[in-house]
Amino acid sequence: MQDEYILGNGIVTDGISLFLKDGAIHIQDKIIKEVGRTEDIKIDDIEFIDAGGRLIIPGLLNPHHHLYSSLAVGLIPKGDTDNFEKILMNLWWRLDKVLDEHSIYYSALTGIIDSIKHGVTTIFDHHASMKWVKGSLSVIEKAFTQGGIKGVLCFETSDRMGIDEVTKHIEENLGFWEKHQSSDSIKSVFGLHANFTLSDKTLKKVSKRIPEELSIHIHCGEDQLDLNYCKDMGYSGPVHRLNEFGLLKKSSILAHCIHLSGEDYSLIKKVKPIIVSNPESNANNNVGSMDLIRIKRYLLGTDGMTGDIIKTLRSHYLLRQGEVEGLKDIFFGYRYEVQREFFPQVHGFRKGKKADIAVLDYIPKTPIDLENLISHLIFGFEGGNVYITIADGKILYRDGSITFLDEEEINREAKRVSKDLWRRFYG
Repeated sequence: MQDEYILGNGIVTDGISLFLKDGAIHIQDKIIKEVGRTEDIKIDDIEFIDAGGRLIIPGLLNPHHHLYSSLAVGLIPKGDTDNFEKILMNLWWRLDKVLDEHSIYYSALTGIIDSIKHGVTTIFDHHASMKWVKGSLSVIEKAFTQGGIKGVLCFETSDRMGIDEVTKHIEENLGFWEKHQSSDSIKSVFGLHANFTLSDKTLKKVSKRIPEELSIHIHCGEDQLDLNYCKDMGYSGPVHRLNEFGLLKKSSILAHCIHLSGEDYSLIKKVKPIIVSNPESNANNNVGSMDLIRIKRYLLGTDGMTGDIIKTLRSHYLLRQGEVEGLKDIFFGYRYEVQREFFPQVHGFRKGKKADIAVLDYIPKTPIDLENLISHLIFGFEGGNVYITIADGKILYRDGSITFLDEEEINREAKRVSKDLWRRFYG
């Protein structure tokens, strides 16, 4: 890998305050050494990588992904999928019961590669493999290490395999967290599936075991059944229930947040947890959309649908779930805050911070500035592969190719593994 190089002749912007029409970034030993105009930074004896006028932004974040879904493309559910619960029972819960070590690894690795191609350098993964629990997060960590990007991992604790299995889920989460508190590239949170698959007994057990400094990652109010379940249990809603068990705080990651009570919204306003909207998944599952009048700050995730977070931004807009004017802070400013919460060594294009960068394969044909940048991402770039992806200063993807892995061999093995996985799914 290159220890030192200059990436320049591009539009360098963090989407907030930095905007250089002919900018460059000097990278040395994984770190951003200098950011400025190309003519001021270009040095004769240092390798120069020409961005060719393309848009250069900080590496992207996917704050809610299911990498285990990567080998499910084309998989036909075994049964009806005319409501949310049947989608889970006849597709995703059936799939996560037949995952083994190899399918967990290749799902993660191929999903990571796909994400890299779309400029993603950090993924918050929400994993489930109900008959391969112990060590599953370490298998996923191996894929992240191989792929070279950052990850925040957890196991999806749930009662759906029986109350006796919950202990295994808790131990997998806690054991992995204990080993990764000082890691610079792999972090851990405590995974919970959703309120409607978690008994009070389980939440009480989790509440007693989880350390104060460990946050949760949960599907919250994704479907009406989650809200109804909580009400039937004597709570006003899913956020209120989490709060009653001491599991709600500012660093809690709540995915979806569509079907909530008035008390839930009040708690969100007070505590300010990390909310992740997943517009494409919500549309696919026909569960509705988040109330943007009542929830102002949130992130965009893919919920296992894709590795392309810019396409998700476009979908979010086209589904009329966000106005262009409000998306700037969501896609850039708030995203940086959350990334720094878990990886403080990453901070946009700040000098002295890790170099996580995405060079979009997009050369604007019309005027571009900070005010219309989001519109260029939605209507100009329109998703698709990036030109270069850099994580910790290492060029992972460049001009159509992964630079450090044999992708053809990985895809061949993934195809073999997926055949076995599908056979078990239909068996």
